[in-house]
Amino acid sequence: MRPEHITGKTVLYGCLDWGSGHVARSIPLMRQLLLQENKLVVRCTIEQQRVFETYAIQAAFIPATAFSFRFKGDGNFTREMLRNARQFRKAVKIERSETKALVSTHGIDVIVSDHRYGMVSATIPSVFVTHQVQLPSGSGFVAQRIHRKWFNRFPVCWIMDDEQHPLAGKLSSLPKNGLKQAYYIGHYSRFSDTENTVMENSVVAVISGPEPYAKQLFELLLARSLSDQRSWTIVSPEYKTTIVPPNVRLIHNDWKAADEAIHNASLIISRNGYSTLMDLKALNKRAELIPTPGQLEQLYLEKINDNPKWKYL
Repeated sequence: MRPEHITGKTVLYGCLDWGSGHVARSIPLMRQLLLQENKLVVRCTIEQQRVFETYAIQAAFIPATAFSFRFKGDGNFTREMLRNARQFRKAVKIERSETKALVSTHGIDVIVSDHRYGMVSATIPSVFVTHQVQLPSGSGFVAQRIHRKWFNRFPVCWIMDDEQHPLAGKLSSLPKNGLKQAYYIGHYSRFSDTENTVMENSVVAVISGPEPYAKQLFELLLARSLSDQRSWTIVSPEYKTTIVPPNVRLIHNDWKAADEAIHNASLIISRNGYSTLMDLKALNKRAELIPTPGQLEQLYLEKINDNPKWKYL
């Protein structure tokens, strides 16, 4: 069962709320499901709902509690994730119970879950959407085991990558023993069907990821813009700042304004999360990429992606 095979169904959809990447790549997938005359029931946070409504996603929205990850920003992501492991397991257990109730209440035919491990049912088709079939080297045996155990509960896996030209490298490769039903569904970006433009000397910096790493990047790039004569737009959460140079425009929580700025940019500066790489591939723009300190996936993606338009800092 691939995305194009789901038509005329009631689909329960949910995506992880860690950062904006899962939300961003869900937009084109949701649009596809709606075009195929499916009805969407979307379990999401209020912040996610606001984004989906910005893109005219027609759905019944069911409130979900955000995963409350807490990070110290010390650059050791393996240790950071271990600190959150107990709370994460508890949240997944609660989510499984809530999903069971939603399936019954809303007459759900299919579940599509982008990395929400608890959104799975034993009674109806459940799809796990990922680019990360295998965690990066260094994640640790326990993390690998839990990841594999949880997503193996899903009978279907959609791998958001191209098997012949993978962006995720070995992360999206199938294990030797295979999966029950695994399909490469290609790269998804909300920029795929839009026209590209460029304004010379226009820089767009996109701040994303968990705190405090996002704020660290914001402060780094705001300081950099002070000595730069180009026109800058910084897309970020709202932070208190005393100095905003005259050549800098700040965009907070406005995805449409951010999209317009990104379309016009001659250079994009951001983290190198996987959804960002899919967007950059669709946009075909120059980019400077700054991996999150200690984030093993982003450090791995830096090593394997040699696009001549992408420069790693």
